[in-house]
Amino acid sequence: MTITINGNGTIGGVSVGGLPDGIVDTDMLASAAVTSAKVGSLGTSNLPAGSVLQVVNSWSMNGESTTSTSFVASGYIKASITPSSSSSKVLVIVSGGGAYSQVDASRLFTTIYRNSTTNLGDANYGLSRQQVSASYVQPISIHLLDSPSTTSSTEYKVYFRCHDGNTVYLSFGDSGRTNITLMEIAA
Repeated sequence: MTITINGNGTIGGVSVGGLPDGIVDTDMLASAAVTSAKVGSLGTSNLPAGSVLQVVNSWSMNGESTTSTSFVASGYIKASITPSSSSSKVLVIVSGGGAYSQVDASRLFTTIYRNSTTNLGDANYGLSRQQVSASYVQPISIHLLDSPSTTSSTEYKVYFRCHDGNTVYLSFGDSGRTNITLMEIAA
């Protein structure tokens, strides 16, 4: 096709992709001509390693307690994510809330289970160990990078236990809400 420069300053005969890179900048685009960014034909798979692909957050203000010396599931502190790639990592962050006991010097252990079957922490000590008391509420804080190796929905849930049979409380009373955040990270 022949390229023509018209008397009114317009150019005719140029096909899509016919201009060299760098010729068109944002000043040349008509107002509101671009309605969304182009991600690419591969979707999120063309993002560099370390990119956050999705974020899921859940929170609870419900309190729970146990006297069990074995890990028991929290009924409220959980979230699910469906990774877009089996090579993705999932960053799990649990924060806020609090833990305490009505008996001073009790110990509370918390961990994260994937799909209620895989303890992602130590079998005895979990991922977090706290000395709790009746006079002070300690916030919960867990950070974990997991490799679930799946594109199926995956649930992450907090489990907790006491050390000595005394009642320990998780996210109870005025301790505030406990958040669980899941971030899919490109590998």
